[in-house]
Amino acid sequence: MKKMILTVSALCVLCACASVITNTDYIPMGPDGLSVQISDASKMPVFTYLKDIKEPWAPIGMYRIKALPDDDVVLKAEILKIKKAAAAKGANAIILNQFYDDAAAEDGHPITLAAYFVKYAREVTEEDKVKIEEYAEIERLRNARN
Repeated sequence: MKKMILTVSALCVLCACASVITNTDYIPMGPDGLSVQISDASKMPVFTYLKDIKEPWAPIGMYRIKALPDDDVVLKAEILKIKKAAAAKGANAIILNQFYDDAAAEDGHPITLAAYFVKYAREVTEEDKVKIEEYAEIERLRNARN
């Protein structure tokens, strides 16, 4: 009986984790593989207002996590995941927004986290410039077909 209860409990935890994973998406706004300056993602700056960023920057992507429980421990863990994803893409900071998604609410108030990945202009290397230009050319070609 104890094995059955432990198995059911483990399955519930796995299902909860799977639901968070399936509610994550990334929208690129620039090239992947830009130079990475932040090795410790926990130290990545987090902004909530555009006016707080005091230097030239551009968004390189947007990351969303939907249907999170309204729980501080879960939100802090998910924000760290966002920071790690941003650092891996070459971002220098994130602009983080959080809002309740009452339209998706079945039980409680699920939260959506949305973060823009910020790349500072001063941190763009020569290799990054080549990737940015290649990305821009591909976007021009895509738009020409439409």
